[in-house]
Amino acid sequence: MNINQVEITNVKGIGNKSFQLDLNPNKANILVAPNGFGKSSFALAFDRLKRDKIELGDKEYFNKSTANRPELKITLSNGTELIADDNRNTISDTFDVVVIKNQTEPKSVVQTIPGRPPFARTSLDIVRTTLIQTIPPKVDFAYHSATLKAYFGANGNKILINISNLFSSGRFFYIIENKIDFSRFELKAFKKLIEPAIEQINNRDGTGNQIKTWIEDNLLDELKAHDEFSKFASIIQSFGFEVLNDEVDYYLTAWQLITVRNEMGVDFKKACKYLYFLDKKQHYTETIANYNPVKDRFDIKPKAEGNSLVVNWPKAHEISNGQRDILTFMALLLKTRNSFKKKDCILVIDEIFDYMDDANLITFQYYISTFIEEMKGQKRRIFPILLTHLDPLFFNHFCFNDNKIKVCYIKDIKVKTNQHILNIIYNREDGTIKDTVDAHYFHFHPDSEAIDITNEFKALNLNSDWGTPDKFFKKIFREVRRYLFDDETFDPLAICFGVRNRIEQLVYDKIPDAENQRKFIEEYNGTKNKLHFAASIGVQIPETYFLLGIIYNTSLHLSQGQDISKPLGLKLENGTIKQMIMNLWN
Repeated sequence: MNINQVEITNVKGIGNKSFQLDLNPNKANILVAPNGFGKSSFALAFDRLKRDKIELGDKEYFNKSTANRPELKITLSNGTELIADDNRNTISDTFDVVVIKNQTEPKSVVQTIPGRPPFARTSLDIVRTTLIQTIPPKVDFAYHSATLKAYFGANGNKILINISNLFSSGRFFYIIENKIDFSRFELKAFKKLIEPAIEQINNRDGTGNQIKTWIEDNLLDELKAHDEFSKFASIIQSFGFEVLNDEVDYYLTAWQLITVRNEMGVDFKKACKYLYFLDKKQHYTETIANYNPVKDRFDIKPKAEGNSLVVNWPKAHEISNGQRDILTFMALLLKTRNSFKKKDCILVIDEIFDYMDDANLITFQYYISTFIEEMKGQKRRIFPILLTHLDPLFFNHFCFNDNKIKVCYIKDIKVKTNQHILNIIYNREDGTIKDTVDAHYFHFHPDSEAIDITNEFKALNLNSDWGTPDKFFKKIFREVRRYLFDDETFDPLAICFGVRNRIEQLVYDKIPDAENQRKFIEEYNGTKNKLHFAASIGVQIPETYFLLGIIYNTSLHLSQGQDISKPLGLKLENGTIKQMIMNLWN
């Protein structure tokens, strides 16, 4: 099941917008759009979902008008439509939804100084994170080794081991609570098995080891025949508790635990819940401590406040944006793990990772990848939706496995790729044209008028009209003019070719001597390298030429079927970049 479409109506900056996405479960779905497009409005629509409706704040309606009623619609690949509006929320019938976003908020405190009017002092605070809303009541396990040994009988003190340490393992109790059917131990069949066995054990003389050997030889096979008792003993064995030495210990320990559970009644489950809470608190504490980049200055850890487990953060100005973002992200992801209950879940992450350094961004990706694998291991589906202005195709600090991400460009732009240009890119490594197209098509060359590879183009089923570079660049520069002066669909790849060629020609013409012009053309590959060479010999290079590397450095080494027009087009739509390109021809 995929999420094919998300439609948002009347939420903050979005009046009505339908996003064709085809989001994949258990993959990082990266939604790319420029600043100001409305990514935060997209996230807000999900963040304002309540159990039975969508509920906005007064200033969160489109155009800040409460007459504009909100709606969020999700269309699945099986045709199902899920809708949340003022009166319903069918999305929550299928999905648990969590949104992780920037956690800073302004705080204003009115201060008064004698002789002066009151004034407001404003600071930027990091919203405290509530990891667990309600801490379960503290209930201890009613285990007392001496009492249980006496209850067992005459030989209890010889053969029963003190298992107090087992009651600190939340994972162990979670497994047995979910894997063992304790009701089986209340039936007559089990009582007819265990009561005579205990009586026979208590009638034996000898040391503890001698009695355990007798149990192994005379009773163990009979105890193993009870499948649930045997299953219980196997789970105990799998944990490798150091205090337990042999198979007889596993069965006697199972008996102790069954007895404790029977004696405690409903308090046993309450004790388990409190133990699970202690385990989670310890895990949260260790995780935050391990990745706390400011541990030398701030002891950040979960603490009980009232009936909740919360993390209080330093003031926003006391740590960097990146440090703040990775810490709050990890805490919120820990909270999310606790919040997701359904088989299908949506996790929206709104740009909080855009300003992390490389190391913290790797940490971020590690936690997302680990979370996905955990969900898959539970045979569940999670749709992580990462909203960003950073394009994974252009920023190498995105290190997700390419097979485990889905990139969607959610802003509609008026671009259309010329297939003939793509075909030249796909075939550029062909030995019959490689050297010629690299020198005369992908870069500026002063002697291109003498080139004619029409026959080679025909043999490769390329556009033979472009068999000479002169005709090819006439097409390219027509496309550049359309991009600069007409409000029409344009071809981003043609603009990339045009910008490369124009900048290289302008710099070539500034080189004063023939030998260095030759080196510029023949000895340096790539526009950036050519510019650095020219600068090294004293040519004054406008800074714009380097800044436009965001366009001309786009890799034009593409495999068959690849097309980077949309991410390139998003950059070319920027008004400043368009003006910089226009200046190349002014």
